[in-house]
Amino acid sequence: MVKLHGLRVYVWSALDVDSGEILAIYASWSRNILITMKFIKMVLDRCYNKPLIIVDRGPWYRWALDRLGLEYRYQRFGLRNIFERFFGYLEQRTRGFYNNINSWRIQSIEDYAKTIAIIRNITITIKTKECIT
Repeated sequence: MVKLHGLRVYVWSALDVDSGEILAIYASWSRNILITMKFIKMVLDRCYNKPLIIVDRGPWYRWALDRLGLEYRYQRFGLRNIFERFFGYLEQRTRGFYNNINSWRIQSIEDYAKTIAIIRNITITIKTKECIT
């Protein structure tokens, strides 16, 4: 959660657990079942098959994932640490703005998070190539 002109905005992200690459970023004013379904459908457009989805215990996930017929698992630690590191980095970067992006457009925080994700993905790619050579 970050603030956009003083109002809470929730940032959603999907990561490929194998590569650590960020697949999708989405920002919304709230967290509920409809927004969850919209985000999951956006993520599925980037997937070749139906992946196993790892979520926290947010009540909005269960119904949406069951409705879409997707396999999911709850997890607090382990693979979820990849997500938490990304959000920690996003929070660290927005701290420079006192966690308050001064704009009325939700697209502003989404663009900001996507920019951070692109830089992170490039960094992961470079580090992976360095390890291979």
